[in-house]
Amino acid sequence: MRPGAEGQQLQDDGERQQQLEAVLERERGRGGRPPALERTTDGLLAPLYYRAVFTDEPLTPEWARGLVSHLLPE
Repeated sequence: MRPGAEGQQLQDDGERQQQLEAVLERERGRGGRPPALERTTDGLLAPLYYRAVFTDEPLTPEWARGLVSHLLPE
């Protein structure tokens, strides 16, 4: 890892968490009941990063919608 890369990665991760929390907060403001930030991170960001980094599978809108559908209450 290049010097400073770990610090940059932590900053990027923090920014993603903040962006995701803002999305969840907007949903709460509309009266929705979004899942907790940790559950959302585990259910959305982790699979996205895994697929992007470790596989050759495409990140399609349909695939992303499937991830979201598993998180939302019915």
